[in-house]
Amino acid sequence: MGADDEAGEEINQEDVWEVISAYFDEKGLVRQQLDSFDEFIMNTMQEIVDESPKLELVPNQQHNPTMQTAGAVSYGIQFGQIYLSKPTWVEADQTTSAMFPNEARLRNLTYAAPLYMDLTQTTRTEDPDDPDGAADEEKQQLDKVFLGQVPIMLRSTYCILKDSNDRELTDLGECPYDQGGYFVINGSEKVLIAQEKMTNNAVYCFSKKQPSKYSWVAEIKSSLDTTRPASAMHVRLLNPGQVKNVAGACIHATVPYIRTEVPVVVLFRALNFVSDREVLEHIVYDFSDPQLMELVRPSLAEAFVIQNRAVALDYIGKRGSTQGVSKDKRIEYAKQILQREMLPHVGIQPYCETKKAYFVGYIVHKLLMSSIGARRPDDRDHFAQKRLDLAGPLLGQLFRQLFRKLSKDVQKYGQKCIDKGQDFSPVAAVQHKTISNGLKYALATGNWGQQKSAPGSIRAGVSQVLNRLTFASTLSHLRRLNTPIGREGKLAKPRQLHNTHWGMVCPAETPEGQAVGLVKNLSLMAYISVGSAPEPILEFLEEWATENLEEIQPSAIPAATKVFVNGAWVGI
Repeated sequence: MGADDEAGEEINQEDVWEVISAYFDEKGLVRQQLDSFDEFIMNTMQEIVDESPKLELVPNQQHNPTMQTAGAVSYGIQFGQIYLSKPTWVEADQTTSAMFPNEARLRNLTYAAPLYMDLTQTTRTEDPDDPDGAADEEKQQLDKVFLGQVPIMLRSTYCILKDSNDRELTDLGECPYDQGGYFVINGSEKVLIAQEKMTNNAVYCFSKKQPSKYSWVAEIKSSLDTTRPASAMHVRLLNPGQVKNVAGACIHATVPYIRTEVPVVVLFRALNFVSDREVLEHIVYDFSDPQLMELVRPSLAEAFVIQNRAVALDYIGKRGSTQGVSKDKRIEYAKQILQREMLPHVGIQPYCETKKAYFVGYIVHKLLMSSIGARRPDDRDHFAQKRLDLAGPLLGQLFRQLFRKLSKDVQKYGQKCIDKGQDFSPVAAVQHKTISNGLKYALATGNWGQQKSAPGSIRAGVSQVLNRLTFASTLSHLRRLNTPIGREGKLAKPRQLHNTHWGMVCPAETPEGQAVGLVKNLSLMAYISVGSAPEPILEFLEEWATENLEEIQPSAIPAATKVFVNGAWVGI
């Protein structure tokens, strides 16, 4: 290629615009809404159903002493595959026809698709003549039981308008320039505003304003996936003199469901790391660092009276919600809480204790490093520490609550039936109004949660009526971000433009007045990706890259690189 040819290949303004136009033709301006909703429909719903336990219905016949349990019938119900069809609508004369979004707008209907599920019902009849108490099992497969209606986002995979050309759209009464990304609920167009939040499963260290009981605090909100509620854990460095008979600053941690703070060394002993040496190995890593060793000394002195695992577990169990139960029960309760509720993202299996101990040690290490000035305190407003909940996670959280309620109702109904000795039909037990009305209520009112839940747990204004003043105002509304903190707050920091907003958030488009800086908009070419499953990455790391935490020497940690996957420390 000659020099003249190269000069002729310069990229000019037109070429640039061609690329940009191609990007918008391919992606559109609301791709982040559509992809998030598709992720919810394709994966999240089925995952939530698969997680729900099998329902066991056993007759309680204590009220009738003459009836023997011989020939007693018990049932098991297992939820299976779910199906979603295209949006349909049942007319007054019970005929079903396809529904189009414009029809829903004009007739004040909800643009929703029916959801069905396979159920497996197991009927066990105990044989009165059999001395071993064996039972006959009969399995019955119930296909496509109606579960309720799920509102469908326009132009998403399950929408009738998907892949229609301009001509077809015009025939259906739709505008070819309309991008979709919203719902039609009772005839009005609703958009889900992306909700900004701090990342789950990340450790943040902050210094406390004095006067206070604490000088530094490390916090983490831990959750297993985006649709589960997070459980918070705080590790705090107390000011010297806060603990009786101990000179120096102790370290305390909060554990979910435990009323008082637990000394961090007691926590290690409850996780089966009993000797002072083991505890120090998990916190300090390097025994030749006198400054860190000195900082942990008061905590070891404070927990000196507790020297084995059972006593440590009992100490935690006593401070739980179990009052006046035996010591064994308390210990079991404390074990369960440490296993399932504390740092669930590290793992909720019994064998995760080593990982949890390392993670607690890592939190304490980070806290101590911040307190001696070896690392900077975290910045709450850094955009790398923010996540945006779009339609997918929001609907996922709601669907989890509603499905749990539906499953409880089926259990109650079934229990009532078999206690009375009636035949039990799961199809009659499934209340399809639960899911239909629950999703519809949240999208219609913007109150994100179940109708009768506690006032504090409901977020308001998550779903809003789509702004149709101008074409630009509609697009802007579909790309809006909201920071869910009180608008009365006098704090300037969360409202200010942060350096890390560069390229992700528009620096100019924000309302005036009390919502300034709290309501933002995505930049024109910014996109919010949906998460992917961590399993392939974990398998790869285990095979090729990392050493497991269970197998390493703690002294190797300072020189090594820690590897985190979704906030869980998997190895070095």
